[in-house]
Order: sequence, then C-alpha cells, then structure tokens
Amino acid sequence: MKILVAVVLLLSLIGCLACEQEVNSVLIPYERKLVLECYLNPHEQIIQVTLRSNQPMVGTDSAAFIRNAVVQISNGQRTVTLPPRADVYRITTRQMPLVAGGTYTLTASAPDFPPIEASCTIPSVVNGVSWRDEGLSYIQRPLSVTVYRTYTLLWNGGTGTEPYYFALGRQWAFSDTTAVDGRDTVINGLETRWDHFKTADELRLNSPMVRAYLGRIISPDSVLRTPRSTDLLILQCDRHAYEFLKASALQMENGNNPFAEPTLIPSSVKNGLGVFGAIYLRRRTIP
Repeated sequence: MKILVAVVLLLSLIGCLACEQEVNSVLIPYERKLVLECYLNPHEQIIQVTLRSNQPMVGTDSAAFIRNAVVQISNGQRTVTLPPRADVYRITTRQMPLVAGGTYTLTASAPDFPPIEASCTIPSVVNGVSWRDEGLSYIQRPLSVTVYRTYTLLWNGGTGTEPYYFALGRQWAFSDTTAVDGRDTVINGLETRWDHFKTADELRLNSPMVRAYLGRIISPDSVLRTPRSTDLLILQCDRHAYEFLKASALQMENGNNPFAEPTLIPSSVKNGLGVFGAIYLRRRTIP
C-alpha cells in the first residue's frame, strides 16, 4: 500500500512539472479583421467612414488605418463609392441623402481581410428635450477650488412608438501650458465626456444632471484657470451606436486598471468589428 501511495505521489509530481510552460508558448488565435466606425447624421453634410485593422493580444500587428479598401454605401436604390481622403473615406450627403426611417447598408473590402457588411436605420428625431440651469457648484480641495455649473435635462418629448436612445455629456476645449526645453508651450486640446446613457423611458421617469466644468481657482495666487469653451451634448442614437458608445465609455473608465472587469464591446459589423449607426447631435454652448 505504501508503495502504491508513493507511486501515485510521484506521478502527480511529474504531471505538475509537465504542466509548467512559459506563457509565451501559448498560442492565442488571431484572425485579421476590418474595424469599422461610421455614424450617419442627417444634420451633417458629410458621411465619413474610418477603417482600421484589429490588433492581436500579443504580436506586432498594429491597429493601422486601411487606405486601400473599396467602401460603398447603399440605400437600397442606389450605391455610392466613398473615395479615400487621408485616413478616412468620405462623401457628401448630396451624393447619398440621409432621411429618417431610411435603411442604409455599408460594405467594405480590402486585400488580406474578409469583406464586411453592416446596416442601420435612421430613427426619427426627438424634439422637446432641454436643459435647466441649476446654478454654480464648487468642490474645495487643499490648494484649489473647482467651479462647475449644474444642468438638469428636462423631457418634454412625449411618448413614441419606437425606442429612442440618448447619451448626455460635455465637451470642452482647453489650453494647457507646459515646460518643454525650458520654455512654456501651450497645448490645445478637445475632450469629450459622456455622463449618462439613457433610453427615452428612463429620461421620462428621471431627470439626469450634468456638471459642466467652468474653471479652477488655484491658491495662493487666486488665478482662475478656465477652458476656452464648454458645450453640453445631447446625442440621440440608434441602438447600434448606443450600445457601442456605452460599452466604449465604460471601457475608458476602466483605464489601465488590471483588476477591472473586462468590458464586452458589441459589434454590428458582419465578418468584422466596430459600429455602423445613426445619430443626431445637439449642442448648447455655456456662456
């Protein structure tokens, strides 16, 4: 019996040692795919498509722009080819008019990639949403005070027969001064932050609030540092754009935290990845 136990323990030890492998030797399946991003907006004059390659978990392939693809959009009656312009493919809405209720199909093909296809239907625009100014608010920190203006979204859109989806957020232009080689350099940028993703039914029941950043007073010099401009955003989406942007915003919040739960990014693209959706963007500039 003792001999049998010793043999079992020896075999278990050999099995454990045999399981030890370098992680780099484990093959992770990877198939090259086109990554599409395109949002149809009837209020804009341009239809713009971005195509990239997907990126493997390990390896040297990068998410490079694809500039040699054939990209076409169709409304079921006519088909238009989008020519490449730098890192995008674009046409005007004169070449392909966008109308509410219309269904559009986009196709793309490129060497060494499987061809992709995606469709979306442009929803009807919802009116009757507005912002109510709730006044200033402040956040006190040890060496500074941050100033915000708070707004509440008011829903007067009634009830509709089709589902509606919204993203509410802010966008601000800024100028940061930093020292480069002993000299002050001004860096201009534009940042967008989505605070809420809500359906029309959720907006009817609850009035979400958004805090718009106005500036920061830094002690002891009491200098007011402000963005160049701040806009409130109401983005009405179809379901494809809504689900993609909502998941992408959640993934961005995770940042580089290795302990964050992974976010599953939905895709509405056949044989590829990405999003082909419809949006309406309303913007209110804060004085």
